[in-house]
Amino acid sequence: MKLCVIAVMSAAILGGTAMTAAAQDAAKIAAGQTAYTTNKCATCHSIKGVGMKPPTGTALDTVGAKLTAADIKKWLTTPAEMEAKLPKKPAVTMSSFLKTHKLSDADVDSLVAYMQSLK
Repeated sequence: MKLCVIAVMSAAILGGTAMTAAAQDAAKIAAGQTAYTTNKCATCHSIKGVGMKPPTGTALDTVGAKLTAADIKKWLTTPAEMEAKLPKKPAVTMSSFLKTHKLSDADVDSLVAYMQSLK
């Protein structure tokens, strides 16, 4: 009986932790969506058909399935490094955008979470 109580309590505690983590993830994704809008990312990119269509920018609908969180972060912080890996250079680079829009570490983290959610 004592083991059953311990198991139930452990499950409740772990379940509560998972819910908290899920809520934190949802909040970070929502913050990333806000940062996407605030920083006018749709000027060059599109999601679900909203925003600039290729070839000017990249459609980001499935970016979370294609890139790791680390790669998305590099695109946001050191795009020239990522562009150098591309077989065909883009007509418009992100580096000019980043010079005028300084992203905070929190914005970068939340944008990464949002981009990772796009699968």
